[in-house]
Amino acid sequence: MMGRLFKNIRGFAQPAVFFIPFTFYFVLFTVAIVLANIWLGTKLHVPDGSFTDIFKLLLKAGTWFIIIIICVALLSAFVSFLIFLVKKKKNAIRVSIKTVAAGNSNDPVQKIHISISPVLKPFLGFIKLRLHYDQSLYSEKFILAEEDQKKIFSTRFAGDYKWQLPEIKEYHVEKLIVYFEDFFQFFSFTVALPVQDRFHTHPFAPPVKDIQLSPRKTEDTATRIEELKKVEGEYLNYKNFENNDDVRRIVWKIYAKNKELVVRIPEVLDPYASHAYLYPSFYNSFDIAGNSVAEIFFLNYYKTVLWGIYQQLGKQGYALRFIQDQQTAYGSFNDEQQATRYAITTSKWQQDKDLKVFVNNKDASIIIISSLCNADDVQSILDAQSGGTVFVLVKLSKSLQHSYFVNMIKWLFVQQEKNEIEVYKSKWRLSLLRPKIMANEKKIEAILAKYSKTIVI
Repeated sequence: MMGRLFKNIRGFAQPAVFFIPFTFYFVLFTVAIVLANIWLGTKLHVPDGSFTDIFKLLLKAGTWFIIIIICVALLSAFVSFLIFLVKKKKNAIRVSIKTVAAGNSNDPVQKIHISISPVLKPFLGFIKLRLHYDQSLYSEKFILAEEDQKKIFSTRFAGDYKWQLPEIKEYHVEKLIVYFEDFFQFFSFTVALPVQDRFHTHPFAPPVKDIQLSPRKTEDTATRIEELKKVEGEYLNYKNFENNDDVRRIVWKIYAKNKELVVRIPEVLDPYASHAYLYPSFYNSFDIAGNSVAEIFFLNYYKTVLWGIYQQLGKQGYALRFIQDQQTAYGSFNDEQQATRYAITTSKWQQDKDLKVFVNNKDASIIIISSLCNADDVQSILDAQSGGTVFVLVKLSKSLQHSYFVNMIKWLFVQQEKNEIEVYKSKWRLSLLRPKIMANEKKIEAILAKYSKTIVI
């Protein structure tokens, strides 16, 4: 009860603090001036003389000089603030927030681009911003890395900001809070602009195991595949005999030679197959509500590994098709890689579509699952496969052990503690979900070990 009351008071008081027209620097400066005057006043209790008169004159001149400078600083910020208020009242303010495309896919640094116009920057002062997003969350106050700093007077304020956020997802912005501050940063006049905008953070591509796959779907019969050696058929590949295999495909010559039961892999591709279909499952068979390790950390890790797999497979030259198991926020992209990255970014753990409903066995070139998938569904899908599909398990518990993932932790959190990964490790050790997920993970791993073309990451 008290915790909820404190949270409500904090939620009400925090936005009100943003609109205080003076800063902490001004408070410190005022206290310092008062203390200095008291100290200097004690120095004046000496017999009258020329030194005392000169000292009083210098003290008065210094005081007026400080007052004039502070008034100039105050007016410069206040004038810009008033002009902005007039423009806002006329609905003339234009705001844009968007994600900056990352130049290096392995770089976890995320940036957003913000532009506001028209706005007049205070003389030698600052324009600072704060974002109100996802209904009740606020960013830190920040300054943009401006695009063009050569212009002394400009009505367009734009630039990039590296914003460290806790989740890989799409964020919805409700308000942009603009601060007009003087060159001393003593005064801060605030305006809140209602905005309906959104941006998303990108997963980066960590190093993953090499995965070799073949296309199984024909979408274009105009181009014939030249490298037939990559097409799996009964004369090209064999696999160990399994219980669900047809005994008529056993290669008795190999058995007679080295006593190994192997079967020919039936041909599942045609010479025109051109597209490899990826089926990544975000299905979750556990109750993870309120568990930050599973809801945030594991989901972020799964997205980064998934993007790394997609990037690695893209280098093989096949046309990849990313199949989603959920409807995500709409994004318009000309490049298919950007569209796929956006789809991964906006995906969540879901409990509506399990593997048996989601996967199309005839088309799937690769199926990617997490430790949260149902082990019985994994067994059913593997039994139904003809041998040409690659099956990948992403072990979520392994995410707390990866050294390269520490770099991502530095990016993921707004308020960094001494060691973020240790905080999550502690939560994971104490979690009641831990033994259940670990047991499910080991069960899936044991199932995959019985089949060919399975990979554990």
